Amino acid sequence: MPVRALVVDPSASAAVRLAEVSDPVPGPGHVLVDVSHASLNYGDLNDARSGRIPVGAVLGSDAAGVVVRAAADGTGPAVGTPVVALTSGAFAERVAIDVTALAEVSKSSDPAQAVALPVVGVAALRSLRAAGLGPDKGSWSPGPPAGSDGSPSSWRRGPVPT
Repeated sequence: MPVRALVVDPSASAAVRLAEVSDPVPGPGHVLVDVSHASLNYGDLNDARSGRIPVGAVLGSDAAGVVVRAAADGTGPAVGTPVVALTSGAFAERVAIDVTALAEVSKSSDPAQAVALPVVGVAALRSLRAAGLGPDKGSWSPGPPAGSDGSPSSWRRGPVPT
């Protein structure tokens, strides 16, 4: 059964168009997710315009939705579990996602907010790691702590929250 998706089309004004594509077939270690929300990042449009993603391929990186088919190998979340994922081809109604590329979210979470996290969260994590910061390291406080005189020299160095 075909699903609707945003695909690369250089002849379209934004280099993308809505199309019907084949329903994804999950492999071992993949779940099938009904996507309710997707997050558009500048990189997604850049991928479409630059030719990095082939013509006709489904765009997107960030998806949120509900697992509708569990992984055949028994890994990952069960059917009915809400998830958020960083995966290629996220701009489709249904996506097969590797269980290592997703996270379960609580049923009370707003998927419109959760879907904004994957790309920016990974970018933030990579930035912290590139700066040599992490849970066992230290970080600069984002602003003057309560009780300081406000000068940067009075800011404390402390642990990165985990």
